[in-house]
Amino acid sequence: MKRLLPFFFLLLLLTGCASQQDLQAVRWEVESIKTRLVKAEAKIKEKDRLVEQGLGQQAELQARINELHEQMFALQGSIEEIRNASGKGMAGKASEGRLSAIEKELEDLRVLLLEQAQPQKSLFETGVEKYRAGKFADALSDFSSFLSSNPEPALAAETHFWIGETLYAQGKYEDAVLKYDLVAKKYAKSQKVPDCLLKQGMAFHKMGDSETGNIILKKLIEGYPATEAAAKAKKIVKDGL
Repeated sequence: MKRLLPFFFLLLLLTGCASQQDLQAVRWEVESIKTRLVKAEAKIKEKDRLVEQGLGQQAELQARINELHEQMFALQGSIEEIRNASGKGMAGKASEGRLSAIEKELEDLRVLLLEQAQPQKSLFETGVEKYRAGKFADALSDFSSFLSSNPEPALAAETHFWIGETLYAQGKYEDAVLKYDLVAKKYAKSQKVPDCLLKQGMAFHKMGDSETGNIILKKLIEGYPATEAAAKAKKIVKDGL
């Protein structure tokens, strides 16, 4: 029995160490969650601040529009009185000039209010629009600016994919391959991965390396058999690009 005591003591010591390690791991996880929670709360507060700021600006614009309406109606009445009294004299012309200026300012404010009332398009959306319009340099600029704002992983993957598409459309196939590869590796769970593999394979075909292109396309077919990208890949492997 005495011989077994050291083993029991060692077992107890090891158990204690394991418990301490588990406890420390839990503490680290709790701290990690706290950090993420603080960051999330900060983002929410910033969004709320921007919304409140936008609402305040809209209220100011609406107040200014109402004020201009009142001024315009008052001037219209004055102009009619002057016209009836003395025809188009200097005073009448001055009032009409002021009325025209107010009408222009009123129209400008109406446009501004309408723009603020509508949700602003993100640089990602404008980038896609410019890509589809063939404005590739402008599209790349918008996509790069959007990425600098550290978007969520899903949107980041989408943006990198569209950068690849823009490069592909410009005939910059090597650069496009690298961008598609970034999405496939860094954002492996993204829904864009099958499309990236398809376009990678197509880019190699465009560069005259159909062997490498088909290897990638077959990888797509095996890994994502039920996707539309896989169906297109089968056709390319069979018939070429």
